[in-house]
Amino acid sequence: MNTTRQRLTVAFLVLALAGCQVGPNTHPTPSVAQIGADLHCAGGDHGFSDAQAGWGFCYPKFWRYNERAQESLNPPGLDLTLNITVCASSVAELPCSKPEAGVSPPPDVGSFAFMIISTYERGDSTSLASWVQTNLNPQPTPSPGASPTASPTSQPSPSPSPQATLQSIQWGNATEAAVMADGKRIALTPHHVVILELRSGLDLLDLETPMSARLSTWKFAY
Repeated sequence: MNTTRQRLTVAFLVLALAGCQVGPNTHPTPSVAQIGADLHCAGGDHGFSDAQAGWGFCYPKFWRYNERAQESLNPPGLDLTLNITVCASSVAELPCSKPEAGVSPPPDVGSFAFMIISTYERGDSTSLASWVQTNLNPQPTPSPGASPTASPTSQPSPSPSPQATLQSIQWGNATEAAVMADGKRIALTPHHVVILELRSGLDLLDLETPMSARLSTWKFAY
């Protein structure tokens, strides 16, 4: 097992153990992922960092989250889901519904949404396009009964070129970053590929606006 895969395996085990708690958890899960002081978040933002997965970012101070980790087999890696709720207080020691003294709560208290951060092994890919082509655009498998002389109309349409479906962006200190056709953000780091999926949907918390404004706060360690 290579070093990158060992890191992701350890991260999965740590987060899985941290998530094994009885009853509702209204506070951020106490784990290595809470260590975000090195992010130097501005404006009262809080920091979320995971030393094993190798990334961290800043998020609004009124957000609280529960986390759930799941191992990804194809491609190999770690999927971390954050269930985010807007609270009346930015102080973790206070109940989510209790405002701080002298601090006005945000107007969207109680709103919630989901954020999925997937960390995969980069392997020998030299670019996002090559990684996407190898891991997300599998080639169609010919039908067993297909004839080599079949007409062109019977052939499956080729997958779109990865370059045509990736829109370049700046994302923290990533080596390369882009937005995919489905709206997910994807980053290439020295050893990993990280995909960020924001699931807000109708009548859910708007994650896109605050998170797009904080892309520059992301730090990818390796």
